[in-house]
Amino acid sequence: MPDLNLNLIQNSHSFVNEALAKAVQAEKDPRQWQFAIFALVQAIELALKERLRQEHPVFIFKSVDERRHTVSLEQAAKRLKELAKVSITETDMSAIRTAIEWRNLIVHYEFEFSTEALKPVFAKLLGFLVDFHKSNLDLSLADHVSTASWDEAVSIAEYGSELFDRAQIRFETEKIDLKNIWSCPRCGSDAFVIQDNINTCYVCNFQDEILECNDCQEFFFRDDMHKVIKLVGRDREVETLLCSRCYEKHQWYEDEQFYDPDMY
Repeated sequence: MPDLNLNLIQNSHSFVNEALAKAVQAEKDPRQWQFAIFALVQAIELALKERLRQEHPVFIFKSVDERRHTVSLEQAAKRLKELAKVSITETDMSAIRTAIEWRNLIVHYEFEFSTEALKPVFAKLLGFLVDFHKSNLDLSLADHVSTASWDEAVSIAEYGSELFDRAQIRFETEKIDLKNIWSCPRCGSDAFVIQDNINTCYVCNFQDEILECNDCQEFFFRDDMHKVIKLVGRDREVETLLCSRCYEKHQWYEDEQFYDPDMY
């Protein structure tokens, strides 16, 4: 029996077919959604690496000297922008961040989400992969998957779009100001409403606490905040919150104003 030999894009398409097959199964067995999304994220990573390889084969490696480990999904996107001059929009980056977030959730955490949350994620990631094939690989993704699976994928994508359309109607009905609508960290839709402390995504119903950074006074999701100690005078310590940006700007071993107790 000959060995299986797939190049990057063929491997990507194999994962797409697996993702679509699992998505079909998930209609009857929701537990299959985690495998559908995981496979789709793998397909995205391999597609980005293929575009890097087309630019130069060494670009897919973390180190051009060792050439053992390939770049991560996030690194691949960064190199495509900086080295290959590929146009990656903020919408594209949102999809990539969604992919990374969900792969981490599936692999490293207990996995329990509703179908309403997972279908929009799948639809968003699939939409990104379709566009990336067309814009950067000069390929039609539909030509590389089974017709039956593709038809099912289209219906899932339409479902995701329907949920977002419904959210748009709610924005109007409830008079939600556009500046109070954020990108949801779970499904990636621009549908997380912070107005009036609603703090809920109108697409997947994800809820999170919104907190104010005590340094820059801007608001962020709870997971983007760090709890640190602020020194007041010589003896008094006050617990405070910093966003990731403000947290990173402090030199924790030298700064006398703040310190992170987790680092000691």
